[in-house]
Amino acid sequence: MTSQNGRDLVLKIGDGGSPETFSTIGAARTVEMSVANPAAAVTSLADGGIAALVADGGVQTLEITLQGLFKDSAAEAALHTAALGRTLNDYQLCFPNGAVYAASFAVTAYKRSGAYNALEDFTVTLARSGAGVFTPGV
Repeated sequence: MTSQNGRDLVLKIGDGGSPETFSTIGAARTVEMSVANPAAAVTSLADGGIAALVADGGVQTLEITLQGLFKDSAAEAALHTAALGRTLNDYQLCFPNGAVYAASFAVTAYKRSGAYNALEDFTVTLARSGAGVFTPGV
């Protein structure tokens, strides 16, 4: 896989319609994707004091934290509404090579900030609800 420009990573939010239409919220300056796969302990007395685990017995979580720039005020309003409304929305994380990760997410943290001589930016943390779909790019 060749290197990809992080600035070309784009976050989109769905409108909930059928068929669903996705609008660009903004482009990423930084992004972090975290997957947790905790194992489930099934240790018994017969295990002699050594932990026995079931690798896929725990609950997998996936969180995306993205810091970036809003595309426009409508994009800011969509993310603001999702954050304050405490709703699940469908999102797409679009990678520069055409790959897309799509899933239902809840906004677990949302922040807007701006400096006197810089553009306003946002930071959002999304927690996945249910399974997601990864479509590979080129």
